[in-house]
Amino acid sequence: MIRLFDNIKTNSNKPKLRIITLGGTETVTKNMTIYECGDDIIIVDCGVGFPDSEMYGVDVVIPDFSYLLEHKEKVRGLFITHGHEDHIGAVPYLLQELNIPVYTSKLVQGFINVKLKEKKFKDISNVRFNLLNPETTEVIVGNFKVSAIRINHSVPASMAFAIKTPQGTVLHMADYKIDWTPVLDKPIDLGKIAMYGKEGVLCLMSDCLGSTAEGYTKSESALGETFNELFENAHGRQIFVTTISSNISRMYQIITSAIRHGRKVVFSGRSLEQNSTVARDLGYLQKEDSIYVSEDDISKYKQENLLYIVAGCYGQQGSSLDRLSRGEHKDIRLEKDALVIFSADPNPPGVMEDVERVMSNLTLRGAEVVYSAIQENLHVSGHGTRGDLITVASVVRPSYFIPLGGTINKMRAYRNMVKSLGFDEENVFELLEGESIVFEDGFAQKGDKISTKPVYLDGNMSDSLSPVVIKDREVLSTDGVFVVILPISKENKTLAARVEIVTRGFIYVKESRALIGKSTDVVNKVLDKYQGKIGDWNDVKFNIERSVEKFLAKETGRKPLVIVTSVNV
Repeated sequence: MIRLFDNIKTNSNKPKLRIITLGGTETVTKNMTIYECGDDIIIVDCGVGFPDSEMYGVDVVIPDFSYLLEHKEKVRGLFITHGHEDHIGAVPYLLQELNIPVYTSKLVQGFINVKLKEKKFKDISNVRFNLLNPETTEVIVGNFKVSAIRINHSVPASMAFAIKTPQGTVLHMADYKIDWTPVLDKPIDLGKIAMYGKEGVLCLMSDCLGSTAEGYTKSESALGETFNELFENAHGRQIFVTTISSNISRMYQIITSAIRHGRKVVFSGRSLEQNSTVARDLGYLQKEDSIYVSEDDISKYKQENLLYIVAGCYGQQGSSLDRLSRGEHKDIRLEKDALVIFSADPNPPGVMEDVERVMSNLTLRGAEVVYSAIQENLHVSGHGTRGDLITVASVVRPSYFIPLGGTINKMRAYRNMVKSLGFDEENVFELLEGESIVFEDGFAQKGDKISTKPVYLDGNMSDSLSPVVIKDREVLSTDGVFVVILPISKENKTLAARVEIVTRGFIYVKESRALIGKSTDVVNKVLDKYQGKIGDWNDVKFNIERSVEKFLAKETGRKPLVIVTSVNV
C-alpha cells in the first residue's frame, strides 16, 4: 500500500489535493481520474479501453481499481461527464467492488442501467443514482463541492465539472467542443466557464485530442444535409448507417433524414436498440412508434422503404454489421448495390484492422461502402480542435493545466499550444497512467506514482485475464501448441507406457515424424535424471517444458506453447 504525500512538506492546515490519472492520458480511452483531499476521494468517469490486435480474446480493458479498493473507506462517489463507453463502460465493474453513489445526468443513468441488466452484473442492486446536471444545485461530498457546466460533445447532456476544494477550484473538461448550433443541446456555457476563470481556477483538466488540428470543430448539425443528399441519391436502394450506439445526436439526424425520404427506421444490434429506447423515453429521439420497425417485422416492408441503423461501426466481431458483412445475419439479407454508410470515425486505437475487414466483406458482397475518407461531411468530431481549446484556456486562465483524453503526442501538442498563449510550460503536467499531481497553497508538484496493472476482460467473464493468458493466446495464434503426455502408473508413480506427443498449429505430424521422435528423446532424457520415479511432479513438468522449448526453438526457430500433462494408468 502506498503512503500518501510522504515526500511533500507543509505547514498548511488545509488538506492537500491530489489528482491521479488511472486512464485517459496515454490513450484516448479508459478514462478515469481520482481526486483525493484529506480523508475524501471522488472519481470522475470510469470507462473501458478497446483491445488491439495483439490482445487475443480480450473484449475490453478496464482501469485498475486496486488503489480505490485499498482506500475504499475514503471513496465518496463517482461523477460521470457523459455517456460514451470510454467514460462509462467500466462503471458496472467498479460497482461490483464499491457500493458508492453515482452522480450524473438522466441519460447516462439510463445507459448504465442498461448495462446493469446484463447477467454478469446480476449481483449489483440498489445503485444510488443522484441527478447532476447544469440545472441542479452544487453537490457537497466531504472536502469537495461539485457543480456541472453545460458543454457540447457528440452525445447530448455532456458536462464539465467545477470541483471546489480547500486548495482551489479545478475545472474538469474531459471531452468537449464549442458548438453554437448543437442538435439536441444548448450551446456550451462559456459565460459560466469565464466566471470561474475570473474567480480563479487552480487547474484546468482539458480535452487535448484535437490539439494538433487547426481551427474550430464543425457543428454536429452540419451532418444533416449530408445524410439528406446520400439518402436522396440512394433512392430505391437498401441503406444502412452505422455509428456509435451512444451517439444520440447523430441518430436524431439520421432518423430525421429517413422520415424526410419516406423511410421507416430499423435498429439492428442490442446496444443500439437499448440506448435508443433510453433516448426515446427521455425525449432525445423521436418518440412516435410509427417511425420504427422491429427486425422481426422487416419482411412486411420493401427494403427501399426502410433505413437501418446498425451496430458495429468499429468492426466488432459478432456485431450486427459484422454478421451482415458475412451473410450470417438471421433477419437481414444484404442486397447487391446496398449503400452502407460509416459515420463514426476517427476510430479508437486498435480497431482499424477490424473495420477494414468488415468494409472489405461488405464490398465483396456487392455493397457500396461510404466513409469519411471518400465522402466529405460524413463525420464531425465531438472534440474541439485548437481554436476551441485555445478559447477555453484563454477564458479560464488557470494556474496549472493537465491535458486529458489524448495520446502522449497530443498532450505534448497541448502543452506547446498553451506555451504559445504565454503560459509557463512548466505548469502543464503530462501525466501517465498512475501518476499524480499534488496541490498545496497554490503550488503543484509531481506526487507518488501508484502501481497499476493491465486489466483484461474476456466475453461475459467478470474476472480479469492475466497478461500470461494473453501471451499464451498470442503464442497459440502464431506458433501453435505442443503437448507432451506422460502415462504415469497410479501404483508406483513411474512411467507406465511410451511418451505421446500431440501438436496443433505447429507442424504437420505425418511429415515431421523425425522431429517428434527427437522431441520424445529429449523428454526421456529428462526423465532418466529422475531414475524412473515421478516424485515432485511440478519439478518434472517444469524441466520437460524448458528442455522441449529449447530443443524446438533450436530445431525449427519457432516457440510453440509447450504443455506437459500426465494421465494416470
